Amino acid sequence: MSACSSMDEAHETAVRKLLKNAPIPFKIVTETLFKVLTNVINNPQEPKYLELKRTSATFSEKISNCAGGVAFLRAAGFVMDGDVMRLQKPIDAEKLQRSRVILKDAVRRYGALMQEEQQRENSEAAMKLRDLQEASRKRRSKVDADAAREREDILRGVQIDRDDWSRQRDPNNLR
Repeated sequence: MSACSSMDEAHETAVRKLLKNAPIPFKIVTETLFKVLTNVINNPQEPKYLELKRTSATFSEKISNCAGGVAFLRAAGFVMDGDVMRLQKPIDAEKLQRSRVILKDAVRRYGALMQEEQQRENSEAAMKLRDLQEASRKRRSKVDADAAREREDILRGVQIDRDDWSRQRDPNNLR
């Protein structure tokens, strides 16, 4: 069963919000959430991992500052309790594991979305480049044609001057 199919509505809503972040905030929030979940999973009896101070710099800069960060913690089982977000007891290790799998899947989805966006941008840039190259070819072609006409005009003028000079130097030509 994939992470997406086992995702409940709260996780799906949080992930949709997470996916809207720019790359750097997304990386920061997902790494922080992953670390929080891993700490709780590995140390379920350690009180310091069961609550997050909402006033801490880490919480405000790395979790609450990013779309979907707090929503994901709620989906994982954390609840607001004054100035802290606390994991309710009894600890649901399976839900935390599932949340971590969902978070990993969100990172994969984000990578795929960024790759699709990059490919789309590359395609658009390639189309613009082709258009510019075609416009440049047309312009060069016109400039080359204009230059060829100008060369022909100059050569005709030179030939006329040579003919005139030859006639002027010919004593038999009285024209």
